[in-house]
This record gives sequence, structure tokens and C-alpha cells, in this order.
Amino acid sequence: MDGRDLSFMSTSRFLPVATIGVLTVALLCGWYFLSPRLAISQLSDWHTAPENLVELYDQEKVRLAFEQQMLPQVEGYPPPFTKDVILDAMSDPRAIRAFVIEPYGEWPFAAAAGLPSELITEERGDGMPRIMEVAREWEFARRGFDEVIASPSDREGQLGNVYHFERDGLRWRLVAIQLTTKIR
Repeated sequence: MDGRDLSFMSTSRFLPVATIGVLTVALLCGWYFLSPRLAISQLSDWHTAPENLVELYDQEKVRLAFEQQMLPQVEGYPPPFTKDVILDAMSDPRAIRAFVIEPYGEWPFAAAAGLPSELITEERGDGMPRIMEVAREWEFARRGFDEVIASPSDREGQLGNVYHFERDGLRWRLVAIQLTTKIR
């Protein structure tokens, strides 16, 4: 050896620092890949009270996203089913949960949990009871470190709603739902 003191690299000091580093990297990787799935599962949990669901999404941003997907005819709907009533119903926590649970369904059915009772229908037009079209698998695409886009991926060739999330600290908040059909 050349006489340099290498005692700072002793195993007893290096091992705990290396272990902490490896654990930190593992935790960050786990958060990076698993936290979007956690966000989807929290939004679709039937056991979560509606008032607790509000913490998981930005109600104003989601409402604005729905408004941008409305056909012009909605502007002229007479009371009591005005544009504001429909937007309030669609951005209600119970409706958001239904949208996430049932990403393939058309928006009137998904929003039924938050709509006024006069607008809720129990059956489809053909008299058959409606079956929920739930998603079992999700695909996640990232836009940088602060945005995640989730879409159902368990039905090949069938498009479902697309869910946009923004990072809020170490968790994700839903900021928009891109529907498969316009709001009419």
C-alpha cells in the first residue's frame, strides 16, 4: 500500500450507510411505481366515506374538465337540470368513485350516484338491468415526475375513461377525467 489511511472505509462504518442508501432507493422506486395504483384503489374503495374521497381529487379541476367536455346544448337545459346541477352531480365524491370503478360505462350511469333522483335510471333502454363494467387492470403513463395518466387496460380494443393525476407531495390527486363520450 502507499501509506494512506483508509480506516474511513472500514466495513463497520460503510455497511450501515450503504444499507440506508439501498433502502432509500428501494422505497423511492416502490413509491414511483406503486403510488399511482394506490391512488386508483383509494378512489374506488366502496368503504371510504364520500367526505373522505374529497381529499383524493381536486373537485374544481375535475369539474372544469367535465365542463370542457360538454356539448353546447347543455348550456340551454331548463331548471332543475341546469348545467350547474349536472356539473355538481358529476363532481360529487360518490360520482367520482363510480367513474373510477366503472371506467367503461357511459357518463350518465357513472354519475348516477350524484345526480338528483329525477335523473337516475335503474335500467337500460331495452328493459334489461345494467351490469357494471369494472376495470381490473390499469395502465399508467407518466408525464415527468409530477403527472400520471391512468387508463383501464383489461379490454383490448375498448377505450375507457382516462384519469389525469398530479403529484401532491408524496400522493396523487385526480385533476381530470377524460370521458369516452361528450356530455350531452
